[in-house]
Amino acid sequence: MRVQAVVFDLFNTLTAPVEDGEFKASVRAIAAAAGMDPEAFTQRWFDLWRERFDGRSGSIEADLRGVCEAMDGEADETAIRRAVEIRVEFSRRTLRPRGDAVATLRRLRRMGLRTALLSNCSADVPDLWPSSPYAGLIDEPLFSCVEGLVKPDSDFYRRACERLGVGPAACIYVGDGGNHELTGAARVGMRAVLIRTPATRAATYDSERSSWRGEAIDTLSEIPELIGAGS
Repeated sequence: MRVQAVVFDLFNTLTAPVEDGEFKASVRAIAAAAGMDPEAFTQRWFDLWRERFDGRSGSIEADLRGVCEAMDGEADETAIRRAVEIRVEFSRRTLRPRGDAVATLRRLRRMGLRTALLSNCSADVPDLWPSSPYAGLIDEPLFSCVEGLVKPDSDFYRRACERLGVGPAACIYVGDGGNHELTGAARVGMRAVLIRTPATRAATYDSERSSWRGEAIDTLSEIPELIGAGS
């Protein structure tokens, strides 16, 4: 079937990879601002990833407060505001595009292809999205914390197809393998493609990067040729 749409993961796929040390340092800085033990806070932050991603708390402020409460701690409003500012600024920095991201998205648009985004993320990301470099280049952005669905839930992928107005078999899904997203895409009938990232980039949750045996690319600029080869 002819490819009609490309669905992208966001972090470490459209964005430039982030060093693992930089990511963890940001979480420790959030902890310090909230007056929490950095190591214990970091552990809870990773433990409670689903609560942030599925949007059940409703805001990044509530996300941070929830981590503190899980530690039997309590941060005052001033501390939470400082912590939120650090988190939002870090997220803004991590939204910087890969070198070929913007050009590739523009080329796909010239080719007449529709585009969507499926991102497992916390509430700060959709808030920042309108001012990001991708906002005018992705037709249908879907965020887990808004949709209440988290990859690799099949309904998340199907919802992207519904928004795009195409069937799964007409879609290519491109991601770095976090949250078993490629297996999830293939399960609903999408053509799943891994984009390789440096081993030093921030670790994704439940990554299948090393175990993936399907199609793979090194740069986003390979996607147009990939579409031509598979049509």
